[in-house]
Amino acid sequence: MRWPWQRAARTIGCPRPCRLPSLEAGVPFEATFTLTWRPALRHRINLAEQVRSDLRAAAAEVTAGLQPDDPLGAEDTLNAVLGTLDRRRNPHYRLLSAKFTLRLSPTVRETLAVRRADTERIRRLEFLKTALYDHPDLVVIDRIEGTSALPDEDRVADLQRLSRAIRSCNAWWHPLLEQWEAVGAGFQDPETRHEAMKVLLRHSISDLTAATAPQDRAAPDGRAG
Repeated sequence: MRWPWQRAARTIGCPRPCRLPSLEAGVPFEATFTLTWRPALRHRINLAEQVRSDLRAAAAEVTAGLQPDDPLGAEDTLNAVLGTLDRRRNPHYRLLSAKFTLRLSPTVRETLAVRRADTERIRRLEFLKTALYDHPDLVVIDRIEGTSALPDEDRVADLQRLSRAIRSCNAWWHPLLEQWEAVGAGFQDPETRHEAMKVLLRHSISDLTAATAPQDRAAPDGRAG
C-alpha cells in the first residue's frame, strides 16, 4: 500500500554479476541482487545507479567478514543484515527490500580448494612434527599401521630394532649433539669446530667412565691412591 502522494515503488537488478570481497583475500563472491525502492517526491537524476551503488557498498562491508566456503550461509547472513538497515536514512529514496544471491565462480572455487588443501597439508605436517616425529618410536607404529597387512616377523624385528636405536639415540647421542651445536655455534672455522667436538667427546667419555666405575675400587695394595 502507498499513500496517494507517494511515488510508485521501483524494482531494479544488476546488469551483470558484481564482485564482493570475502574474508579470504583474492577469493571474491559473485553477487546478483534485486532491489525494491521508492524515490522521494523530489529526487536526483540517475537515482537507480545511486541505489545500486549504496547497496553494493553496504553488502561489501558485510561480505568482507564472511568466509567463502559456504556461499549459501554467507548469502543468508548478508540478506539478514541488509534487512536491518535503516530504510529512512537516505533523503532521495527509501529502500523497501533487498535480495542478494551469492556464488563462487569456477576459477575462484578452484583457487579456494587449492588453498584449503595447502592449509590442511600444513596442518597435518605440523601435527606430525609435534605429535609424531617428536616421539620417534611412534614412527615405527605409524609405519606398521600404514601397511595394508600385518608385517612378517622379520619386518617386525627390524622395526623393533629401529625403535630401540631411535630411543637409544634420543637418550645418548641427541643430548650430545645438542651440546655440540651449542659449542660449535661459538666458532666460525670448521676445523676449530671439529677440535671442539673432539674435546667434548673426550670429556663425555671420561665423565661417563667415572660415573659408571665401582665406588669401592681400591689400589692393588689395599690403599687408596
